[in-house]
Amino acid sequence: MKNLSLIVLTSFLLLSSFSFAQDTKSYSDQKEIVEKYLSERNEIYFKFYVSSKDILKKLANEISIDNVKDNVINYEVIAYANTDGMYKFKEYNINFVVMTPPSLQFPVKMSNNLDEITGQWDVYPTYEAYVNMMNAFATNYPNLCRIVNIGTTVSGRVLLFAVISDSVNFRKPKPRFQYSSSIHGDELTGYVNMLRLIDTLLSGYGNNTKITELVKNVEIWINPLANPDGTYYGGNGTVNGARRANQNSYDLNRNFPDFHEGPNPGGTWQPETITFMNLFGQYNFSLSMNFHGGAQVLNYPWDSESPLHPDDDWWIHIAKTYIDTIHAINPSYMTDSLGYPNIPGIVNGYSWYTISGGRQDYMTFFKGGKEVTSEISTTKLVPANTLPNYWNWNHKSWLNYIKECLYGVRGIITDSISNLPLKAKVRVQGREYMNDSTAIFSDTTCGDYHRMLPTGTYTLIVKAPGHYPKTISGVYVKYDSTTLLNIKLRPFATGIIESETPVTFSLSQNYPNPFNPTTNIKYSIPENGEWKTGNGLVTLKVFNILGKEVVTLVNQKQSAGDYEIKFDGKNLSSGIYFYKLTAGDYSDVKSMILIK
Repeated sequence: MKNLSLIVLTSFLLLSSFSFAQDTKSYSDQKEIVEKYLSERNEIYFKFYVSSKDILKKLANEISIDNVKDNVINYEVIAYANTDGMYKFKEYNINFVVMTPPSLQFPVKMSNNLDEITGQWDVYPTYEAYVNMMNAFATNYPNLCRIVNIGTTVSGRVLLFAVISDSVNFRKPKPRFQYSSSIHGDELTGYVNMLRLIDTLLSGYGNNTKITELVKNVEIWINPLANPDGTYYGGNGTVNGARRANQNSYDLNRNFPDFHEGPNPGGTWQPETITFMNLFGQYNFSLSMNFHGGAQVLNYPWDSESPLHPDDDWWIHIAKTYIDTIHAINPSYMTDSLGYPNIPGIVNGYSWYTISGGRQDYMTFFKGGKEVTSEISTTKLVPANTLPNYWNWNHKSWLNYIKECLYGVRGIITDSISNLPLKAKVRVQGREYMNDSTAIFSDTTCGDYHRMLPTGTYTLIVKAPGHYPKTISGVYVKYDSTTLLNIKLRPFATGIIESETPVTFSLSQNYPNPFNPTTNIKYSIPENGEWKTGNGLVTLKVFNILGKEVVTLVNQKQSAGDYEIKFDGKNLSSGIYFYKLTAGDYSDVKSMILIK
């Protein structure tokens, strides 16, 4: 009986597999429609079936895989390809079916009127309306919001962030958080909803306790549209005709450096990619989320390899919290079961399908942050009148997710002598992974650090240039709570016996503004100062946080007396710099110079 059941089941699966694949055709059978899409859009949207994930891994380097469904004996794959990608895909001799692009399946409601857009949030904005709305946020809430134009696209459209904080015009020691939507230009459910979230945070400050606390304690960055060239491919007045890729036909979510495939797995870095990488290099983002479409699932790292992230237990906890909040409102939404762990609405990226060059892994591996991907809707371009539904189902989870970056262990790292903040590396013993990729860095300006962890007791290892490392054991962390731990690091000893020191010097900054780029460095050469070795030169050099020499201020022979060097740092970028004075063979690395 058992064997008979197995035969029946196998026969059913084979028939099902046949029915799944019967609508696919060869390339030659569809050449006309394929060439039409490629000539008009340089992008084709198609479906095919394969029997092995090994094939998928190979194909992932040729085309943009968008979704994979495990049908037990084969995999149903949705993908995009440009002209080069389709040419490579054709070599595999896999039958496929061309599908209508998501942005051309039905017309959507558009508006250029801000009052109409913000009335019910059930309409898509034109490009001009989007830019005007973002600027209006800053105009209407100047003490809470500023708009940062981080750069432009291939076609010259702007890439904008709304920065929301009660200290929006100056830096306070609090974590930076980021939401970003629509790096794939035709996946737009998150686009309008992120505009609505900006509006809700700003209007709710002072009126809603939860929102007020978030704005006070977190620096929130929201980028509603990461690929405007893709979204407005059909023209600035409509999102109909939107496509996945940027103007140069690159999938921007395959265009970041990858810790397996190297710096350019998705080809030449695009202007949009470079712009975002520059931003991520300038600021620490403790926690991020980017919004996609095509499924209903929260996807967490890694995307590019099978070994689990050392913080896999933390990822599962915050993802489950996020999904449980949604299911309390709508239990039938965000329920895709796509792989490990077997929890509806949550998936480890690699267990679903592998990609290289994704932003999620880039942020998590290279930038010391944590980023997840929200596949927010099965339909990529949902009807405009359904956009409020996604707000109703998600907005509580979005607020809760921002709050996650306040949990774990956090504090301020300073120099023990000067009490100035330090940019330091913080590692958690036992949670290391490939060249300290799980380490985080404290903020350059304020010295604050934020390390999210699951419940447990940990040992932290803290290092900063020019300072002795410190190991701190017995640090207890609990889910959904905060452990405050301020850390002082002792600067290296001078190596100069005071009685033999030929030169003494100190740092004085222009107060009351301690961040003024003009800094006076004073030093004295006493009458009895003798240089027992060396050529009698005094050399003052400035180094950046990575130890690279950026300025040589003095290199001259001097006699006894008091001296002062005026250091002008206005040509240096924001950050922490160390200065080192050498007199003959004597040298001393002193405290930091902060440039803001």
